[in-house]
Order: sequence, then structure tokens, then C-alpha cells
Amino acid sequence: MTDVVFQPKGITPTPEQRAIQLEKHRCVIVEANAGAAKTTTLALRLAQALARGASPEHIQVLTYTEAAVQALQTALERIGLPAAQRKPLRIQTFDAFCAARLLSVEGPGVRFHDHPEQLKHAVLLALDRVMANPDERHREEFAVEGSGEGAVEGLLASFTRLKGTLQLTLEAADQNLTPTLANELGHDYLTLKVFRAYEHLRRGGHPDRFDFRAPGDATYDLARMLLSDDGFLEGEHPMALGLHLVLVDEMHDTNRAMFTVLQHLLRQNPAVFVGVGDRDQVIHAVAGADARFMGEDFALEIGTPQRLPLTASYRFGATLATHVGRLAGKDCVSARPVDTVVHLTRYEQPKEAHWHIAQVIAQRTGLSPQSSLSELAILLRQPHQSVDLENHLLDKGVDYRTVGFDTYLMRPEVLFVRGLIAHVRDEFAAIEQVQTRERVLRALLLFCNSFVDSGDGSDDTDPDARQLATDKAVKDVASQPHLATYFVENHVFRNASPHTRRQVYAALDVLRDNTTDRLLEQFTEALAPQRLAARVMVRSEDIEQVKANIQGLMASAATFDSIESFFRAMNSRELRQQAMRGKDRVVLSSIEAAKGLEYDHVLLPGLNRGEFALGGNTTDNRNLLYVGMTRARNQLTVLYDASRPSKYLFDAGLL
Repeated sequence: MTDVVFQPKGITPTPEQRAIQLEKHRCVIVEANAGAAKTTTLALRLAQALARGASPEHIQVLTYTEAAVQALQTALERIGLPAAQRKPLRIQTFDAFCAARLLSVEGPGVRFHDHPEQLKHAVLLALDRVMANPDERHREEFAVEGSGEGAVEGLLASFTRLKGTLQLTLEAADQNLTPTLANELGHDYLTLKVFRAYEHLRRGGHPDRFDFRAPGDATYDLARMLLSDDGFLEGEHPMALGLHLVLVDEMHDTNRAMFTVLQHLLRQNPAVFVGVGDRDQVIHAVAGADARFMGEDFALEIGTPQRLPLTASYRFGATLATHVGRLAGKDCVSARPVDTVVHLTRYEQPKEAHWHIAQVIAQRTGLSPQSSLSELAILLRQPHQSVDLENHLLDKGVDYRTVGFDTYLMRPEVLFVRGLIAHVRDEFAAIEQVQTRERVLRALLLFCNSFVDSGDGSDDTDPDARQLATDKAVKDVASQPHLATYFVENHVFRNASPHTRRQVYAALDVLRDNTTDRLLEQFTEALAPQRLAARVMVRSEDIEQVKANIQGLMASAATFDSIESFFRAMNSRELRQQAMRGKDRVVLSSIEAAKGLEYDHVLLPGLNRGEFALGGNTTDNRNLLYVGMTRARNQLTVLYDASRPSKYLFDAGLL
């Protein structure tokens, strides 16, 4: 190898970047801050290895997301690495890398499902097998009723965490599942039972043969295989690739399954390792991500690394860097010549916050002259916070798009309420879009936990036959709304359970009154949305969101003089929202979905005690705020209730 130093085009590396580029220690972890050019720095280290004579086939780069793969490839091009050297490089997500390794062991034939809808049938089949098991001893633990269709999304999210943490493999591999064990593991008993049934289906009913995989499954499957050493008894170990350099970007998103793969990769290859991450950006905890894997666990399970800092942010200016550093309790400086304005707005009533947000948008505050409104992002802690805000933006004629969650008008629980009002008023045709009417009917079936009678004498207990009958009926009724009243009464309500029917009829009685006085109190008391959702959903957070969205919707209805006018307003707002197609739209996003992105102006509403820090002052909550704040380039605006400011505002030195 030579001592030549790679000289990038277009940039002058900082002393910190140059130190990382030239470091020769066997194991290096770069502790980076947000906006500190992590990917560019990793590109410099990779280019340096090639300049020293490393062969591309002996280099492996791993990331968490496909977006990070593309970002690194772009960074390599930007710093001037020739295409001939870029092309043969293996830059992959962990999951793509693991899929390739499994292919070398298993051969072809495993199907890949990359959309949750493709997994729905398997989840429902697993749930049905668990619920119908005559030998089940703890049936009283099963709160979900009916088909369980509303539980699918929550179950898949729980499966993702179970796979990322390898919790059952490491803590309960040979134990019988009981409610007590489930409680000790921090999971719902039904979830764990369905997970095992689902995994049995995914393997095609055979422990050594997989039928299909979804995102994340290859990493999970390979990690479990590596832990057991099964399949590696004959021939060369599939992780022995002759690698000389292993690089990991987004290391803060590493979970136990990914870390297990990394351990074995470094064990089987005489490779130098460089990992880059920002511990304060760990917000993929739902997938088991944990900062310990670039911290103490790395030192304990792989080896003590050389730790190098990457502190200077190029994204935001000195003022924001100061507040971010105080929040995270670490040094954070800015290399940006232009400062970032940090503005605090206090309000007495929520509508004042919405008025201020509309003013910022109208005046294009904080946007660069050439920027569109898509460079202005409103980041929310919870989806239900968008209900009143979306209504305000719609009424003010502000175009926006939602990222990370559906617009509130298309959320199942809101569609359910719209369906109840349409039924009471016999006005399904007032919902103009056929696709929306279809979604409304499905929402009614979902929350009533009901089904459609086939009417042709076929077996209504067969899930596939029932689904076909439901799909056909819903499409027919959606296209002929005059049939909706009969359909809802004689299929949706009639086939619901008696207690669900009582709740729904009580809610309908409230709506028939056509008054909005005390609507929030009366409707939620009659419908009991939390109890209703608990019959069709598993995760407590999903159930809470249903309750919060319905409460937000009813609070919005209270601003109208009648339910009739509220219903018509929702329908017109939907048409207005669907007409938004241009690029010049404000971004209304979850904080999680904004990770890895940046905007000219970021607004963070709702920094209030008991509202932002759900579950208390946790690392996850603090990291969410850190990620939200560090998306801003030109301006950050934080809005809070004067009577209950969040503790984090004091921690960040903002108050």
C-alpha cells in the first residue's frame, strides 16, 4: 500500500474529516453530530482506502436504508472518485447484504414481499390459527374479536421489533409461551403467539425452508442462522468473503439482528472497520435500534474502537448548534457561515399557534428566495395533532402534503365517523369520491368488526370466500351510494356483535340530534372509541391514536353550528385536499419521516408538558426533539403553550 492522500474535488476536508480519512486503526467509530457531513466523511475514508491500493471486491459498505446507499454513491461521485472505481463497490443495506448471503446458502426460490398488503393474508391466517386453537389454555388473554383485520398493521410493527431485537431467540427460545412470560418480555401474549404462528407460515411449515421474506426478514433469518451455526457445517462459511475493509453508515440505527451479522462478518474477515453514526438520532427504536451497539456493546462484544469526533454541522448555524448541544449534552458547533434563526412562539390557545403557522407560510418566512413551500416543514410528534392544523390550513387555502401519516380525513377512524354521519343523514352520495366511499365502507366494517353475507349459500366462515364477498359488495355499494343505507343496516350493523352494535347505535342517536353542543363529550361517551378499537387492534399506541383522532374530530365539529354543516365541510375539505398536486406545498410530517432530510424552515408545534414527551422524559422523546430541531437550515420555530412548556425547552436553553 502507498501513503498517497486522496484529494477530493470541490471540498476542503476539515481537520476532523482528514483525521478520519487517514486513520489506520483496526477499528474506528466516528461519533458524529447532525448535519456534520457523515456520509461525505465516510466517502473520503473509502476513497482513501482505494488510493492506498485496496481492491473494490475486498470492501463492503453497509447502511440501514436504501436512501443512505444512494447518498453514499452520490457523495463518492461528488468528491471526484472516478466511475470506474465506484461501479464495482458493494454498497448495500444490511438487509440486501443478508439476502445475498442467504441466497448463497439456500439457493433461489424464496419469494420477497415488499409491501405490507402482501403480508396481510399470512398475518390473518396466523391470527385465525391461534384464535381457533382448541388447546389454547389462556383464551381470556385474547381481546381481539372477529377477523382481526384492524390488528394487522400493529402486529407487523410488533413483529419488526421482535425480529430486530432477537428477543425471543435470545431470551425465550426454548420456553413455552405464557401470559407471565409475555409480560416479562414486555409484549402482549396474543402478539407473541401470532408471531410464532406467522413465522411458521413464513417458513412454509418447515424449519429449514422459507416460503417468503419481507423487509428485515433476511437480516433476522441470517442472524438466527449465525447464532445457531446451522447450515455452515459443510463448505466455506458464507460470511468469509476475504474483506479488508467494512464500512457502516447510519450506525445509530443498528439493532441486535444487524449487530449479530456485523459481529460474524468481522469475525470471519481480517477487515478494518469504520462505523459512522449519531447516537442522538436513534429513533428507530420500534425496530430495535439501540445506541449501545456503537457504544458499550461494541466494545464488549467486538473490541475497543478508536473513537473520533465529527462535531461541526454544515446544515445549521451557531445559534441552533448551541441549543442542540445543550439538549443532547454534547459539543455541537457550526461550520455554516450563515446563522440559523431560532424563534420561540408562545400561545394561550391552540388556534393562536395555527394562526401563527399560517402567517409564517403566507410570508414565506425563513425560505431562501429560490425555495418553494416544500422547503417549509411542520413536524409533529403524533398524527392526531394534525386534525385541527389541517383544517386551518385547508380553510386558509394553504396547499400541503403529509409525510409519515395519512391526511386526517383518510384515517380509518375518521372515515368510520364520516360513515356514521352519512348513514344517519342518508347522504352517502355527498361523499363525492367513489374511492373515499369505498374506504368509508371498509372502515365501518373494520370498527364494527363485521362482515358481508355472501348471499349465495357459500360458506361464510371461510376467510377467503368472505373476503371476496366483502370486496365485491363494497365496490358495488361505493359505486351505487343509494344502496349504502341498506348495506350498512343489513350487513355492517346486523353482523356486528351485540355490544358493538349497542355502542354504535348509541353514537348514532347522538348524531341524529344534529347539534354540536357537548358533542365531544356525548359522542365519545356513547361510542367509547378506545373500547371499540381494542376489539380490533392489538397495540396500545394504535388504540390511543384512534381515541385521540376521534376526539380531535369531535372537537373540530364543535366549531360548527350543526353536524350537517360539519359533514359538508369535511367533504369539501377532502376535495380541496385531493386537488393539491403541485410541488409548492408545505410539508406536514412526522418527526420520524423527516429523519435524514433538511428544510429551510422547520416548525415544531406542541412543545408542551404532557404532549410531546409521551411516556415521560425518555431517551426516545429527547432524540425525537433532537432530530426535529436539526432538520432546520435557515430557521427553527418552536411553538408552545405558555401555561405548560415542555421540560426540553429548558434543557435546550430555549427558555
